[in-house]
Amino acid sequence: MKNILVFLFIIINFLAHAQDYELINQDLIKYYELTNGAENKIITNDLSAANKLYKEAFQKLKYPHAKDLQNSMNIAIKIGDFQTAYHYYQSLKCLGKEFENDFAADNFKNLDLYKVKPCENKIDLQYKKSLDSLYEIDQYYRKLSGGNYGAYKKELTKSDSTASVQLLKLIQKKGFPNEYNIGLNSANKMFYQKFYYIIWHQLATNLYSSQKVNFSNEIVKALNNGKVTPDVAGQLFDLNNGTKNYSFFKIYQFVKGEKTDCCYISEAILPEKRAAEVNTKIKEINRKRKLIGLTSTEEEIQKSIFFLNNKDYVFTSITIEGFQFKNNNDAESFKKYLLKLDDINY
Repeated sequence: MKNILVFLFIIINFLAHAQDYELINQDLIKYYELTNGAENKIITNDLSAANKLYKEAFQKLKYPHAKDLQNSMNIAIKIGDFQTAYHYYQSLKCLGKEFENDFAADNFKNLDLYKVKPCENKIDLQYKKSLDSLYEIDQYYRKLSGGNYGAYKKELTKSDSTASVQLLKLIQKKGFPNEYNIGLNSANKMFYQKFYYIIWHQLATNLYSSQKVNFSNEIVKALNNGKVTPDVAGQLFDLNNGTKNYSFFKIYQFVKGEKTDCCYISEAILPEKRAAEVNTKIKEINRKRKLIGLTSTEEEIQKSIFFLNNKDYVFTSITIEGFQFKNNNDAESFKKYLLKLDDINY
């Protein structure tokens, strides 16, 4: 009987992790269709069309994501739609985004012409403080280790357990946090919040700290409440479940000492280079991506390539992955299946 119960547990656990996560909120589905379309227009330099699509998108969602506000603000400035740009600038300021001191004066002439609206969101400073404290717990032994995580395996297991369990309790009590209730002061320039790393470190394949909490159920709820962007959701689903369901094409760089060799991409970006099983894998990834509001992995990589030389815009949170090989021959062998971005008409 015990063996049967163990078998059933394994099957149920596998099915839970193999399930399709899905965005079912119709307003959000439309929102992402419009913002994805706007991003595609940005990389083809059709900024007027992108501006229009963002305006339509923001009619669908009361609290647009910060990255979309930034992209739309930059577009509006470039095409001279300054009233719109100033409105988005104010919205970002309300979220706590820091701008250079002369940003407003440089981009909005005659500031007296623009109406200042009061902030509609309220930052929960206590919630932010609690999340930042958990992040410090998450990072303490990682920083202390200097990268040698194995030497602190016992300590990492304990601290990761504490941080993840407390984070889950906070989310269940106060809701999944985002920039509208904890602001942007705890996020990087790609709008990646610090507490995401606590979820990241609960990856199913962690060699140094066993998973205590799988956050997938909380993430899919947050996705459908507009509290997390689809790209972040997809990344965290993969990490928590030990899968590679939401991304195929990535930009790679190779690191040796202080030198970096960037940037490379899988040769499978060229359809004629794809084996049948690779093509099948890409189609399945694109099916799953669409279910959570993402464009195809081919479109995603085009945006990541565009970002390399256009840092004003943010499309996805993770753009470049690094590799470090002790043996140069190993690196060169890996590069045989990659294309140097400078060498192809991407």
